[in-house]
Amino acid sequence: MTNTKKVAIVGVFSALAFVVMYLELPIFPAVNFLKYDPSDIMALLIAFIYSPMLGVLVLAIKDILFYLFKSGDIVGIAMNFVAGVLFIVPAAMIYSKKGRVREIFGYLAGIAVATGGMALLNIVVVPFYWKVSLETVFALLPWIIGFNAIKFSIDSVVNYIIHRRVKKILEPNEE
Repeated sequence: MTNTKKVAIVGVFSALAFVVMYLELPIFPAVNFLKYDPSDIMALLIAFIYSPMLGVLVLAIKDILFYLFKSGDIVGIAMNFVAGVLFIVPAAMIYSKKGRVREIFGYLAGIAVATGGMALLNIVVVPFYWKVSLETVFALLPWIIGFNAIKFSIDSVVNYIIHRRVKKILEPNEE
């Protein structure tokens, strides 16, 4: 595959990720600021098909676009980016040797790393960002952990179902 084609594919998937980032759905009504959007699926697809670094590039582009066009919230976007990286990089690195067992293990590792990493990041960032006590953050922690576990589980299931089909479309002469 040519570099030009890869650049075009990264651009298309970044744009798709940016658009679907607008589909925000609260998973837990009690904490409706935690909203699921399917945008990380696009980055995960690229990470599985090409490389973790290209997946991270898709994450970065979609988050920059979302920051510029909608959010204006640099802390929220930065945390969204970190969450995506914590999920996609371990999942794609473990999957890189291919095979369904490695794929499932990759998803599980990505979910665990992202969920644990975001719990820690929220403990550090939220008290300063929202100007709330650590006690408040600890009260929110079960919601944050549950949200991230569900979010990345959904992304995993969708990717599991579609990534081989998408790969055949993007690389019809390979695997």
